[in-house]
Amino acid sequence: MGRILELIVVLFGAGVLSACPEKCFCLSKLVDCRSTALQTIPVDIDPSTQTLFLDGNSLTRIPLDSFRNLRQLSYLGLSSNCLLLQSNIFDPLPRLQALDLSANHLSELPEDLFGNLSNLTWLNLAHNNLHSLHLGKSLTKLTYLDLSNNNLTVFQETFEHFPQLDTLFLNSNQLKTLPETGFSQLLLLKILDLSNNKLSSLPSQFLNHHHKLTDLRLDKNRFKTFSATLFSQLHHLQDLTISGNIISYFPPKQFANLTKLLKLDLSNNSLTFLPLNFLSDLRELQLLKLSDNFIDTLAADAFKYNLKLVYLHLDSNNLRSLPVFDGLSQLEELTLSFNRLRGFPNGFADNLVKLNCLQVTDNLIEQWDIRVFPNITSVLLRNNPICTVKGSGRQATDIDCTKAQC
Repeated sequence: MGRILELIVVLFGAGVLSACPEKCFCLSKLVDCRSTALQTIPVDIDPSTQTLFLDGNSLTRIPLDSFRNLRQLSYLGLSSNCLLLQSNIFDPLPRLQALDLSANHLSELPEDLFGNLSNLTWLNLAHNNLHSLHLGKSLTKLTYLDLSNNNLTVFQETFEHFPQLDTLFLNSNQLKTLPETGFSQLLLLKILDLSNNKLSSLPSQFLNHHHKLTDLRLDKNRFKTFSATLFSQLHHLQDLTISGNIISYFPPKQFANLTKLLKLDLSNNSLTFLPLNFLSDLRELQLLKLSDNFIDTLAADAFKYNLKLVYLHLDSNNLRSLPVFDGLSQLEELTLSFNRLRGFPNGFADNLVKLNCLQVTDNLIEQWDIRVFPNITSVLLRNNPICTVKGSGRQATDIDCTKAQC
């Protein structure tokens, strides 16, 4: 929030308002009354105010005329209060563009609450207790909607009146199901967060209309598998997170059309192996997380086509040995901790010319041959026999038995 204030100072200057409520901080067109133990909204707020922070107070009811003189307001922060909202309280704010109502213990929203907010583009309703969502038909310019940490049920018609929405957070809502085409109207959606719910499946056509999606988060659910074509239309996806599920197998071409993907997180699942050519179409991939699975073997060509990979996480698996990988000439970080490795094959690091972080803590390594990693300056080997066994051929200048992370 400090950076927001700095930006506002730059945009509006540092002039002092003609009137500033007691305990509040005021700049030109900005009034900051956060965490000042307010029980009522101050009546002496300058009518030219455009940004008003009332977060972190003890506000409960807002009288209907509270914002009568604040018709220039574009940002209103009311988070972390205990509000009981009435219909039409925001009607005097036709220019409002951003509204924060998060963390207010709201269990329902009155009808017509946003009826006059046709210019609203940013709405935060996170950390409440909402069970259903009825925002009306006036928020046609809304681009950002945060509904995380509620108890929502999503229906077919829930998002039918938000044609401009590009960012939607539905994480931490205890969701168990989603309607087949309930998101099909959100043609401009770029970021969708469905993490930390109770989803065990997604309708096969669920993502077919989201050609602009760049960031999809499905972690911490109950997925065991996905339909083979679920991701097939996501040609612009750059970040995909599916960690923290119970997936044991992906079809070989599950991610075949994700040609622009930069980050893929499959950690904390039940994978035992990678199918042949599983990653061959991900030519732009830079970060791959496979940690906390049960993978025991890797093929030499597992990452053959991922020539732009910079970060590869394979820690907490069942690896006993490694092949000499093809490619990976751009790799900078490789984590292999908590496996069963006893060493590396000759030539393992011949292509790893940029590797500067190698973590192999908590394995079974007794000897270290510096010739295997001629370009690396430091290796983390804590909790390996090499750190305690005498006469192990230890190269003290190249290994570190104290650190667990680079």
